[in-house]
Amino acid sequence: MKDNTLFFRQVHPSFIQGDTISSQVFTSQVFKPTPKDKGFLSVYNSELFSAEESFYHYTEDGNKKSVGTLAVSKLECDQNNLPIQNDNIPFKGHCSLDYRGLSNNEIGKKAKKLKSLAQKRDWQFRP
Repeated sequence: MKDNTLFFRQVHPSFIQGDTISSQVFTSQVFKPTPKDKGFLSVYNSELFSAEESFYHYTEDGNKKSVGTLAVSKLECDQNNLPIQNDNIPFKGHCSLDYRGLSNNEIGKKAKKLKSLAQKRDWQFRP
């Protein structure tokens, strides 16, 4: 992966306020793993998916809801000491941001930082 490789994340409709991205979205859902994630946050690798392709793969093939696609880069993850695993499970092009071993406070800080970076980049795709 290159430094400018983007990792796409989908935004659930319940986390949008009007046409803006709620700050709560990013700290509690979009860039913060839940307990069922076991410290990993699923993302799409832009080397194999466009933002639009990731959206439709997630919503149509995965039968899940999203209002759009956001992204952070490999370099941004590296600068925030957040390793990326190119695991290709459960599909080719799947990667995981690795939050394992971090305290809840550290996870929250990293999620807020990624939220800020994604917000500056703006939506990568909206249907």
